[in-house]
Amino acid sequence: MQEEQKPEEKKKKEVGAFPATKRAKKSLRDEREPMDIDVSSYLNVFLSILPLLITMAVFSQLAVVEFSLPPAQSDGQTAAAAAEQKELDISIVITKSGFRIVGTGKQLDLVPTERGRYLFDQLRALLQAIKFQYPSQKSVVLVAEGDVLYDDLIQFMDVCRESQFPDIGLSGDVQ
Repeated sequence: MQEEQKPEEKKKKEVGAFPATKRAKKSLRDEREPMDIDVSSYLNVFLSILPLLITMAVFSQLAVVEFSLPPAQSDGQTAAAAAEQKELDISIVITKSGFRIVGTGKQLDLVPTERGRYLFDQLRALLQAIKFQYPSQKSVVLVAEGDVLYDDLIQFMDVCRESQFPDIGLSGDVQ
């Protein structure tokens, strides 16, 4: 009886079966388990870099001290041009033994240190007196010895800013 099957029935049976070269339409996704991505190594890197970046941002803000250098004077500057300037050239000479305010043609007495500390209250009073006499004056140059502490220089700058001298210049070693 099997031999007596019609050719149409054979075709139907063949159509239902998949040929060897074709895949079944059945998806393999149902058989696989969902995969977890391991990101712990990336998180470890970011967690170690994050505090470093935060601290660098804070240090970069604290480390900025704005100041201006004194202008370069040309050799051809005449005495008449210097006389036309209505502002003083104020310099604060800072040594280990104290500080002295030097202006155009004038020099104040040395204000000595007490127990190794500078008298910033006297500096503030002297600068306010100068500001009262010359209200348009905005610049001061700090001339410091090499052994003056950085913290003391910053305090000198702060006192100058408090006394309305915002343009602060730095100069080299006292000779």
